[in-house]
Amino acid sequence: MAKYYPINLMLENKKCLVIGAGAVAERKVKRLLECRAKVWVISLKITPGLNALAKNKKIIFKNRKVNLNDLNGAYLVIAATSNRKMNSAVSSYCRRKGILINVIDSPGECNFILPSIIRKGDLSISISTDGISPALAKKIRQDLQQRFGAEYAKFLRIMKKMRPEALKKIKKLESRKTFFQKALHPEIFALLKRNKEKQARRKLKDILEDAAIF
Repeated sequence: MAKYYPINLMLENKKCLVIGAGAVAERKVKRLLECRAKVWVISLKITPGLNALAKNKKIIFKNRKVNLNDLNGAYLVIAATSNRKMNSAVSSYCRRKGILINVIDSPGECNFILPSIIRKGDLSISISTDGISPALAKKIRQDLQQRFGAEYAKFLRIMKKMRPEALKKIKKLESRKTFFQKALHPEIFALLKRNKEKQARRKLKDILEDAAIF
């Protein structure tokens, strides 16, 4: 079994092609759209959800069989059809051309696999078992979803604005490190969990001002 190198890809404005338009393909398309990819879908059939995305011009849909020439220019391809022969042909072509390819339920025909993901705003947690046990990855994801709530997304939303200010105000590297550690105080997350964002922001501001003095 191959060992995979974990990596986050920048897909914004990249052409990503999904072959097939069933329920699995729809989930893959939505994840690509979250990353602001330019998504093309080629299939003889389409789910209502994908059809709505096509009508709203969120994706480009081609209602026909895929041709290997369709793969040219794609940055990433996901083969999500039930046609094993087609999936294999797409996989072989992509690997020859150096195109990123994922074939659903066939790790041996992929040059990348998709982890199970938790998203809470700007927080992403990926879980992978290197394709050995997707069921275990799913179980861990479900467990972690209970552990990491909306307060983590709120915290990152605040820190996204506060981080540049902290880097500007706090000159010493050691003081910066201290600030970012103290910002993780459990009381702040408790406040955010209770939807008391103003109080959480105020406490973070106080921590910032204290750190800026030293």
